[in-house]
Amino acid sequence: MTWGEVLVSVAQVAAGGTIVQAIVALTKRRSELRQLDRGSDSVAVETADHVVALLRTELTDTKAENKELKAELSDQQRQIQALAEQVSALRAELAIARAEIARLQNG
Repeated sequence: MTWGEVLVSVAQVAAGGTIVQAIVALTKRRSELRQLDRGSDSVAVETADHVVALLRTELTDTKAENKELKAELSDQQRQIQALAEQVSALRAELAIARAEIARLQNG
């Protein structure tokens, strides 16, 4: 037995305690620490659940926004195609009109 152990034993006896009481106190403390750890885990799990719920909501909102943007893009692509067809038709009409003007000027 070391001097430290002897001093602890003497202090326990002087205080009216025994080694058994010290072991019981230590066991209680370990139990309290385990409960605190479980409580911390519970808070951590609740926080994680909250964050997951927020992220799921954000993901759902983002997917909906993405769907709307894709629909808008598709509409704009159709408009661009229609405008390109109009430009092509107008160019053809312009070529015909220029040819007619040239014919009338020469004839």
